Amino acid sequence: MILYTPLSEHDIFPRQDESNVVYHKHKNCPVKCMDDGNGKRQIVQVLSTDPSHYMDPELQPGQWLDS
Repeated sequence: MILYTPLSEHDIFPRQDESNVVYHKHKNCPVKCMDDGNGKRQIVQVLSTDPSHYMDPELQPGQWLDS
């Protein structure tokens, strides 16, 4: 989606609290996760250059990973 606006991207998409962000490797793919503190992590963003990682349903944003 392309959004044309004079507003800053941070005005439209406010930054989340970065205090519980964890960078993790799952199945040899780097991902950015939110750590809930109970040993579970939720994927926020896939940080890979391999296109096959983006097609893997286990690596989609919103999926939960067990530590």
